Order: sequence, then structure tokens, then C-alpha cells
Amino acid sequence: MSTNDSLEESVLILRCRVGDRDALAELIGRFSGRLRYFISQLSGSPETTEDILQDTWLMVIRKMHTLRKVESFRTWLYRIARNFAYQRHRDERKSCELRDDVEHPDEQPDEALSPADAARIHDGLKRLHPAHREVLVMRFLEEMTYEQVAEILNCKLNTVKSRIHYAKLALRKEMEAKNGKNR
Repeated sequence: MSTNDSLEESVLILRCRVGDRDALAELIGRFSGRLRYFISQLSGSPETTEDILQDTWLMVIRKMHTLRKVESFRTWLYRIARNFAYQRHRDERKSCELRDDVEHPDEQPDEALSPADAARIHDGLKRLHPAHREVLVMRFLEEMTYEQVAEILNCKLNTVKSRIHYAKLALRKEMEAKNGKNR
């Protein structure tokens, strides 16, 4: 995100905090598309995605005054959305347990993927476990730092690195399996 975008976003958030409805509408417009995609990767159904998105924005409106640092808005927003998505999974008895005690493998640079692979990647993401989808979406589509992902997931940095590593392996396996079937 550019410095100018960041500044504009900060001003919007400050305007929202003082009750400016136009600023809120603009903020929702800026984030809803990307946030909807993120939630859809966790929820699995369009109806659930829309419910979670609406719940997220309602919580943001109610709790905007509690946001300590304006520059942390995006991380805070995604944590709220993630919490609602996982609450929905718990309510539906579809949650899973992820361990934080796994050592992360030696870190390797992220691989560059061509735009031509986008459809295959999105299709592969749909077939991944929600925990794998969420870290890949946050890191690569939302371009969040490892630290931001760790803050959203409320876990250690090494855990994030490990989860991303295993998520990339799972995605690669899904894409290879799908590619092998098409040959």
C-alpha cells in the first residue's frame, strides 16, 4: 500500500470514529471486496460469507472507538472477520485444532506465480483446508507481512512461517493433482 493510500485510509478511519457516515461508506467500499474473498475462503458458502461480512462490519462500527492505532485497522478488521468465521465453524462443529509447537522449516523465498495460473490457484485454494487457505490469502493476496498474519492469528511468528510453508506445499500438491488429471 502506498503512503498516500495509507494516509487516506487513516483519515477515513478518524472520520469514522467521529461518526462520519460518508467516511464509513467509503471505508466499507474500499475493503468489502477483498474482505469478502478472504471470508469466502474460510466459510465455504456464499450465504455464510455474506452473514460473516455483515457481522464484521457491524462489529467494526460498534468497536471502532476501541481501535488503539489507526495504522492497525486492516489487521484489526481481518482479525474480527476471522474470529466470526471460526466462530461460525465452531457453531457448526467444523473447527479444527492447529498446533503452535511445530518448528518452521528453513525459510525459502516466496515463489513468483504467473497471472495465467490465477484461476488454477483460486481453484486449488477452494480445495485446501480452511487454515491453509487463510494464511495463503492473507500473505499473498492481501500482501500482509508475517507479523501482521501472526497478529491476526494470535500466534508466534515461527508458527505463521510453518503454516505458510505447509499451506504452499498443500496448494502445490492440489494443483499438481488437478493438473495430472487434466493430462
